[in-house]
Amino acid sequence: MSLKHNLVQISDTHLFSDKNLSLKGSNTYSNLKKTIEAVSRLKEKPELVLLTGDLSQDYTPESYKHLKELLEPLKIKYYLLPGNHDDVRIINKVFQYNWVKDQVDYSFEYNEWFFYFIDSTVFPNNWGELSDKQLIDFDKMISLKKNIPIIVFMHHHPVPVRSKWIDEMALKNADAFNKIIRKNPQIKAVLFGHVHQVFEEIIDGVFYTSAPATSYQVVPRVDNFAVEKLVPGFKFISLQDNKFSSKVIWV
Repeated sequence: MSLKHNLVQISDTHLFSDKNLSLKGSNTYSNLKKTIEAVSRLKEKPELVLLTGDLSQDYTPESYKHLKELLEPLKIKYYLLPGNHDDVRIINKVFQYNWVKDQVDYSFEYNEWFFYFIDSTVFPNNWGELSDKQLIDFDKMISLKKNIPIIVFMHHHPVPVRSKWIDEMALKNADAFNKIIRKNPQIKAVLFGHVHQVFEEIIDGVFYTSAPATSYQVVPRVDNFAVEKLVPGFKFISLQDNKFSSKVIWV
């Protein structure tokens, strides 16, 4: 039996420069602080923390500095993706990255797994889209990893979550993306944020799932936007023996 690896997915933190500001009735800084504290108390310590976009709400350097200051005390390696509310230029300055707008794609092997982060943002639009080059590069890289289980991380949802208002802001060229997913059975899961609700569905043998937001949750499977609750949450992920499992933890 191989070793078990635990990860945490956090999404849609929507931080402001002012820690006291609220979004849809939720203090996003306070909620993220509670989330980070909950992660630090986990009995099964995560090895990585993965943040899938909408890190900031107002694009300010201060908002990203708040994020960094909250993450650093965990002393856990973290990886970021931008969301439609993020400005890559500001992220670069705060985190000393060299990201290129709308092209923040990267990947790496992690123990017996391969992680692919693909940037679905088209800043400043709310919807997502992948360029032809992104799709070609993704297809090539995945085809070279036939013998290792893969997880794909992104911000926008590539499958409908059956909420009309947010499905209008999904990944525009999802068909092209999912075509690559379908022909690569080594891909075990596609993880995303953006939707502010928990979505979990196995499609063509692949687990498509969203993390809840740390900011606020919306009522799932409705036509119009409505806030459901202000409680933050995150995804706790376990990888073992080529198998992916996850659970939602509410804070």
